[in-house]
Amino acid sequence: MNLISNSKRGLAVFLLLLTSVRILVVPVVYLDFELNKEYIIKNLCENRFKPELQCNGKCYLAKQLHKVAEDKASKEADRQEQSFKKLLEETFHHENFVFSPTFESVILSVQNNFSYKTSHYSTLTTSLFRPPCLG
Repeated sequence: MNLISNSKRGLAVFLLLLTSVRILVVPVVYLDFELNKEYIIKNLCENRFKPELQCNGKCYLAKQLHKVAEDKASKEADRQEQSFKKLLEETFHHENFVFSPTFESVILSVQNNFSYKTSHYSTLTTSLFRPPCLG
């Protein structure tokens, strides 16, 4: 019993950490920038040879944040596409819709419908539309 509760607790902590990592991506990028600011300014900044711009690595930070935003957007688009495909598959299951009738089945259905309509049409018209009685 204790093993089951420990495994449930471990799973809950794992899922919480997984969710936290996904939420904390942007703050981690900012933290990484602040911790490695000197290295980024000296080696990774695009404007390191133009000190008059006073970029101080902000271009690198902007690129990293843009990359994170693009990754999130592409993952969200993929997730929406997959859910849309799943919805279409569940709604229009291939067993429910068969659009390949054979020529013989089409001929038989036309013949059956024709005879059906003819017999009921003649019976209906003779029973409803009788000429008036004259006297």
